[in-house]
Amino acid sequence: MVFEKAIESARRFGVLGSDWSLIGGGVWIAFSKAASQLAQLATIFVAARFLSPTEFGTFAFTSAIGIFLVVLAEGGWAEFIMKSSDDRERFDQVSTIALISGFIFTALGMATSAVVYFEFSHWHGLLLGLLCFCILPAALTTAYHGTLVCRGELRKQAMIRVTAEATGIVATIFALLAGLNVFGLVAGRIIIQVIVLIGTARAVDRMPRLVLSHSSMTEVLAFSQHILANRLIVFLWSYSGTLAVGGFLGMAEAGYYRAAERVVAAISELVGEPARALGWVVFKRANEQAHNDGHESRAGANGRFLVTLLALAAPVYLGLALVSEDVIYFALGENWMPAAVVVSILCLKQLILTPGYITEPLLSVAGNVHKRLPITILNMAVALTLVVIFAPFGLIPLALGQVLGAGFALITTIKLQISYGGVNWYGVARNAAATALWPLMVMVFVVLAIENVLGSHTFNRGAVFLLEVLAGASAYGLCVLIAVKLLRESRRVTAA
Repeated sequence: MVFEKAIESARRFGVLGSDWSLIGGGVWIAFSKAASQLAQLATIFVAARFLSPTEFGTFAFTSAIGIFLVVLAEGGWAEFIMKSSDDRERFDQVSTIALISGFIFTALGMATSAVVYFEFSHWHGLLLGLLCFCILPAALTTAYHGTLVCRGELRKQAMIRVTAEATGIVATIFALLAGLNVFGLVAGRIIIQVIVLIGTARAVDRMPRLVLSHSSMTEVLAFSQHILANRLIVFLWSYSGTLAVGGFLGMAEAGYYRAAERVVAAISELVGEPARALGWVVFKRANEQAHNDGHESRAGANGRFLVTLLALAAPVYLGLALVSEDVIYFALGENWMPAAVVVSILCLKQLILTPGYITEPLLSVAGNVHKRLPITILNMAVALTLVVIFAPFGLIPLALGQVLGAGFALITTIKLQISYGGVNWYGVARNAAATALWPLMVMVFVVLAIENVLGSHTFNRGAVFLLEVLAGASAYGLCVLIAVKLLRESRRVTAA
């Protein structure tokens, strides 16, 4: 439904024209990303039934190191091909660089795993060593991935990813049932990477030839450093909490924290991805109209979109925070209940970060996207500093520190959007409060009333949980409709 609305809006405003094959390919890619996230979330839910928090934390901590090596090995090879034409020589040059980087970081990972195996822990060292088998396939896949995008064969690429993820989760379940524990998760990840490599290679129908010139290597490396810098920022932002918890508090706490992060991240991606996609359409139209109607029209359109986003995101995050105990109980099991409080706090963090979802399309359309990177680096530095400060004190202080970091990021985001995105944040705050504040209070009251009245009795816990979700959502939706109607009436009276 979201993609259909985005496509219809794009057609109406002339953003995407009539190239339906391109539009369809974009929808397939969005679908594959959603399927990938759901598969990863399902894997966590299944693994939680077979693994202890300590085992899952060990995998999460070690996996973060493996993913860091994969990020380095992938460089920006795919993006370099994407910005160029489908040229056989260019493909061979990039493939050669990808193979070299894959071998280098695989060797580095193996050496690290050997040190861990002999000096610290056989189990951790073996786990990291097995994860290193993902590095070379991932690096080489980038050349094929970039070629498919360059050719416009997005549907093929999406189908390969969906097939790999589905196969991977089935293999993971069988491996867990066979008693492989955390090694079952590694097996599933390796299978996914190998299937993606084989599938994209068959789709491109091309085997790399080892060719590399000094000029090509210089050009590719100069381009890739910017892509790699952004990816490292995202990686550090995503995994700093898990690494800090594992390093300071132990693997069981890392397991709780990573599980909580993934639950909240799944919701965040379902909210953020459509917001970014629709933002490109809405902001582009608003920017074009600003040339005819003045900048006030652009500020109004941008502000309305942001108010709508906040009104949709707030009940999702606040609702998850209210029912986090039930979500963890039904999704992960009773052994994982310490993660529930962390989920509630991280929901507050993501709610504070919600305006940042649309910063990239907003600034890009306005021609000011280059203003974002320094602020992103500043926000990451503050967040990492708070992680290091609060992690030694426990999961809850660390999560609260993340909220403080999100508050700082919100301040910088607002300043960016006011200065370079044409957003009237005074109007956004006023309209968001009038539209969503008291409906949120009603929703909280309804959910807590149901919990207090029925939760203390011998009612089925699942039925109470479902009633809380449905009643809370219905109360919020009805109150928002009333609030919007009252707001329109007041504006009509003022205008008259």
